[in-house]
Amino acid sequence: MEETQRRVKDAVDDLIDDLDRKFLREKQRKAFLCSAKCCESTGSRATIEKCVDSCNKSMQKSHTLLETELSALQQQMSRCAMGCYDKQMGPDPSKYSEAQMHQFNEKIDSCVSRCADDHISVLPKIKSRLSNSLKD
Repeated sequence: MEETQRRVKDAVDDLIDDLDRKFLREKQRKAFLCSAKCCESTGSRATIEKCVDSCNKSMQKSHTLLETELSALQQQMSRCAMGCYDKQMGPDPSKYSEAQMHQFNEKIDSCVSRCADDHISVLPKIKSRLSNSLKD
């Protein structure tokens, strides 16, 4: 199970790192520069805060978009894993012998690993959707 979690985490980390390099860093840089210009103003504190908030809107939108996609992926993976458990559930597992419990756990691990593979294979589509949305 740990290997499966590591594979999913690595794949998602690679996706985020790639999007960060291609889109998010530049958006963040622009937001920082814009915010710095706001602070050069002699206007009121409220005016400066409004200016800084305006500078950060694009970055906030991008983060929300990324979080929404990753949350949906996590929910789908959780449902798949629960489906694995439900499929393998027989009589009360607390009454399983050690051998039955070992077999039960192996079947669940195998099923969850397939869920992970299925969801990792969807990451390029998610990346494409996010890339299209993150372009300025």
